[in-house]
Amino acid sequence: MESKKWIENYNKLNNSFQKTLVFRVGIQAGLYSEINHMFLAILFCLKNNIKFVLSSRDNNFSYDKGWEDYFLPFCEESYSKVHLKYNARSYQIKPTIPNIIKTKIIRKTLGIDYLTQDIWTFIRDAKFQNETFDIPQLGISGNLVSALQMVVNNVWNFQPDIQQEINGRIQGLNLPTEYVGVHLRSGDKVTEAKVSSAHEYINYIKNITPLKNLFVFTDDYKNISELKSSFTDYRIYTFCKEGEKGFSEGAYNRLNKEAKKEMTIKVLTDSEALYKSSVFVGTMSSNVGLFIGMQRNAKLWYGIDANDWRMW
Repeated sequence: MESKKWIENYNKLNNSFQKTLVFRVGIQAGLYSEINHMFLAILFCLKNNIKFVLSSRDNNFSYDKGWEDYFLPFCEESYSKVHLKYNARSYQIKPTIPNIIKTKIIRKTLGIDYLTQDIWTFIRDAKFQNETFDIPQLGISGNLVSALQMVVNNVWNFQPDIQQEINGRIQGLNLPTEYVGVHLRSGDKVTEAKVSSAHEYINYIKNITPLKNLFVFTDDYKNISELKSSFTDYRIYTFCKEGEKGFSEGAYNRLNKEAKKEMTIKVLTDSEALYKSSVFVGTMSSNVGLFIGMQRNAKLWYGIDANDWRMW
């Protein structure tokens, strides 16, 4: 089924549900944290017969429109400004009596049943992540990752100008036909989880594939320098530039719109190159690694910190 037809079928099914959720994407977390949770919410709504409506204007990666700055629309959007303050992850909305009253009024005024915080704990719960899914209208049948693959690969459609830009950048890198895609995150990730070294990645790669071409998505050029100096038998391809010293979400959120857009396109380009790799090696602790697993249905996907793909 082509994506256009899939989206038509999705909207027909989605719009048939009686209850409605407005999900806020791009609140304050990293791009792929926001995106991964959005896809979980879409699947949760399909599983529970809830209409999914997006709210993405004025988010932390928007340039003008939000989601549609980079991607083709796939569902109804809500543009109410109230979402900016009262629609968020559950831990971001304090359960005070004024907030409880205000969100109740907001739901009634907008004619909806749920805000992001109302389903947040459910989409992150192990029970949901161990569910099986059977939605024949959309070709969904199987476990979480296979269901997510169907949703992701039909919703994840770049705007024509963004697609052209991404294609041009990847072509300019002159990647070989077969290569290993490596996601090696540094930056502020060190505060969230153990960060594996370049040596650990190479030792792992040697055990799973004889390929010597590596495309490396990293935010710190010292990883590239280490790979090039220590493993001269490998050919390294990357968009990371000398001088890059690690991504900081706080610093990103302080950038102007132009700089944010450039960085967002760069990240999307990096992840697209990872998706197209022959073999992917990343980590379970990274939302980029999780997303590539969704796209590929965890095929030829390896997490050096886990034996198999799973959410968190």
